[in-house]
Amino acid sequence: MKEDAISPIAWMEVLETGIAELDEEHRTLIDRCNILTQLMEGAGAWGDIVAAAQQLAEECSAHFRSEEAVLDQTEFPRRERHKAQHRQMELRFRDLVDFLSGADGSSPEHRSAAQAMRDTLIDVLFRHDLDYKSHLQHAAGR
Repeated sequence: MKEDAISPIAWMEVLETGIAELDEEHRTLIDRCNILTQLMEGAGAWGDIVAAAQQLAEECSAHFRSEEAVLDQTEFPRRERHKAQHRQMELRFRDLVDFLSGADGSSPEHRSAAQAMRDTLIDVLFRHDLDYKSHLQHAAGR
């Protein structure tokens, strides 16, 4: 690994929500993000990077719908704010994918845009999603 290489995101127990479907989706998103990172780090073909970014964005959107259904079902008190955060992140991902699709990968700026998707996913998992974890555990009687 290069000295300035980006470490893959590792699954950590602290990320577990206790809802198997959400936890599996989170693991999948981490895997997709790590694939995108590997492509960027390994100077993967630009088309592969754009495709991986698009797949990550699409899977994030699908996950947001699953998560929102659980938050509605368990009556998470801050669910409307959480949903608004999802919409903001979807716009951010869409903007990044659009930028990447219009670029050719020849500039460091192009690759840093792909890196921004990784940073956004980390923000989702560690800041936004941990906000509802204790609520879900309480709702499940834990």
